[in-house]
Amino acid sequence: MKTYMALILTLVLLITTGPVIAEEMAKEGSVPATVSYSSSLTVMAMGKDAQYTFDALGVLVTDSPDNLFNNSSVRILGSGLYLKGAYTELGSMCLTLPSGEQIFAIYKGKSVEGKLKANFTYTGGTEKFAGITGGGELERFNVPKPATKGTVQGYVKWMGNSWKLP
Repeated sequence: MKTYMALILTLVLLITTGPVIAEEMAKEGSVPATVSYSSSLTVMAMGKDAQYTFDALGVLVTDSPDNLFNNSSVRILGSGLYLKGAYTELGSMCLTLPSGEQIFAIYKGKSVEGKLKANFTYTGGTEKFAGITGGGELERFNVPKPATKGTVQGYVKWMGNSWKLP
């Protein structure tokens, strides 16, 4: 009888703790993804040059629906400068994961063949993502005709990126 009770207890423990052990979060990974966004746009004309500022809101969708970053909301604050025929941009990003945790990053890039090409670096995060490191490349494409005047819409492709937790 004691053997059967020990067997039943062992089975109960395996069944109830197995999923917890299996759900342990990965400590590193990659995020091939697309961010779709919309933003207001402020422009300060400076003759033939211009300064741009924007506050974009969007959604990040990963190539794999099982990725931790999938279906995150994204906020991007940025500033661009069109000067002597060249465009440069820098900004910061805040990703809010479906779990509510946040990840922060900065980026810097320039216009190449009509699209922004930039590098980004993770600078930190909240809760389980505190201390996140890594980064990658992104390419941004704006739609040619925005939905309303003074706005911009488009998408960003994240490529060749990786992240790691301490």
